[in-house]
Amino acid sequence: MQRTKNKTTAFPVRFFGSLFSPRRMFANRDQFNWLQIIVIFIFLTAVMVMPIPFYYNHQTNFNLSPFLPHIDKMMASNQMQTAMKVANYHDQQFKDVKHQVIIKTKENVAGFDLTAEDMAGRQNVINLHTSTFQVKSVGSEFKAKYVPGHDLKTDAHAFLVNSWYQSNKVMIGLFMLMALGLIIVGVNLILVNGAAFFLFLSRHNKITHIRNFREGVNLTLMMMGIGSLLAMVIGLIHFDVTIELTVQSLSLAFVVLWVYLKTKFKDPEVDQTMLL
Repeated sequence: MQRTKNKTTAFPVRFFGSLFSPRRMFANRDQFNWLQIIVIFIFLTAVMVMPIPFYYNHQTNFNLSPFLPHIDKMMASNQMQTAMKVANYHDQQFKDVKHQVIIKTKENVAGFDLTAEDMAGRQNVINLHTSTFQVKSVGSEFKAKYVPGHDLKTDAHAFLVNSWYQSNKVMIGLFMLMALGLIIVGVNLILVNGAAFFLFLSRHNKITHIRNFREGVNLTLMMMGIGSLLAMVIGLIHFDVTIELTVQSLSLAFVVLWVYLKTKFKDPEVDQTMLL
């Protein structure tokens, strides 16, 4: 009867039912095939990635300096603040806009209604218009609309950065999702394969009852489950990808110790009740 029950238990139920029981984790280490292993890995990675779009969708402030340092520096300059302070701005529009160069160096230029001649040869450009502005840097061009939220008379930098971010939020969110997502995938691959490899090596000295690499991967993924879920919750409350990865790694270490203390990584003589 126990064996029949084990065969009919659904794959996701068996996985989630094992997460909080070290004996079940170890007993179920041979229950998932490689396709199911891939699904579990994708799920645990998706759990870790979930806070990224949530954070950037609700973000109201953005640090532009690491991405467009020259643009950020021009936005924060005294010349820009002085120009914004005297500009006629109402209802999210500049009134009576005329050609004006605010900043001009060999590589940078910023101003109102800049001409092609003004921008020629410049790598970093801020071109302000009546209701929109363009930012050109690192070979790319970004368009933005002025949005409320900051007083350009007192803080032109915050006003321009916020307008740029709110207008390009979707693109920035997708970029950060891809960049940070790749980091999380890479770290997860290292954790899973590294832990599984050491568990697999232990079989040569008969220290454990792990028979092959697949069993090591299965066990590692189940031991990562608690840490991944905990990291997701922490990421949703206070997003920081380094904190997420640290929580996941430390949790994995503690769960490995927990499983070892409960099972010694060895099967009992009869433990079919541990199989879901």
